[in-house]
Amino acid sequence: MKYLLIYSIKDPAGVNIKNNLDDLFNELSSYGFKKNIDFFESDRNLIELSQEDIPKNYDYYIFLSKHKSGGKNPSGALTVHTPGNLTTDNSYGGNPEEVCPCDSILNTIMLKNINKEYYKIINNKNNISDNNTLNNGNNNNNTSLKISFEGVHHGPSDLETPSVFVEIGSTEREWKNEILGRIIGRSILSTIEVLERENYDKDVDRVISFGGGHYAPKFTKLALEGKYYVGYIVPKYAKVSHNVLNQMIEKQDFDYVIFDWKGLRSEDKKEYIRFFENNSILWKRV
Repeated sequence: MKYLLIYSIKDPAGVNIKNNLDDLFNELSSYGFKKNIDFFESDRNLIELSQEDIPKNYDYYIFLSKHKSGGKNPSGALTVHTPGNLTTDNSYGGNPEEVCPCDSILNTIMLKNINKEYYKIINNKNNISDNNTLNNGNNNNNTSLKISFEGVHHGPSDLETPSVFVEIGSTEREWKNEILGRIIGRSILSTIEVLERENYDKDVDRVISFGGGHYAPKFTKLALEGKYYVGYIVPKYAKVSHNVLNQMIEKQDFDYVIFDWKGLRSEDKKEYIRFFENNSILWKRV
């Protein structure tokens, strides 16, 4: 398989991750799958790109990106999500009501590796220098970073290859943090190695998920516990059309759909259930 790792020179987190990957490649000279990995550098913001800007003939696109969140004191975060627009709002790039292909195994293994690498670091505090700590700047708790999925959001949306954004957030302090860049770099290489060796549990069900907040706490927990391979995530706030639902079932391999039962509006549940039952697609509540 071939992997294209995409970053922007305008994005300090992407550059940070790329630099750490270069160092890791030098350290791991015997890394067997290096020949399957290429980089693509852009001078534009990643969310502005489209398929015509990005080389084809790859099995996976992995975007190295910063994450931004609102609020006066945004917390640090390491996040994973598929790009695209669930609704007609395309304020952040891409086309309205269009989602990229999604691979739930890629997304979930990436999240689990980020979680593993992060806790490996914080459990060995000798690796943390005074000048490059892991905390988010608002306190001294090194376990304060959020590690989570996000719901589908922002461009690009027209890509033809399974795509995932792997992000460092949420401020410049974290974007340039070399330890966080190394965590993401190691996680990417570990994920590629798992996919190449097919060294994952093939009996775990692959799902499309609906409900809950943007950071998908329930689906993040279930994925980290090894209960599901989680692909597309549709948060409660995004009421999606049949157009988008049809794209999801065409662009992701999945076994069934799961609903965060308490994290969905009643009218949306009814509409989604009607759609999936009409298409003979199994659904479950969690």
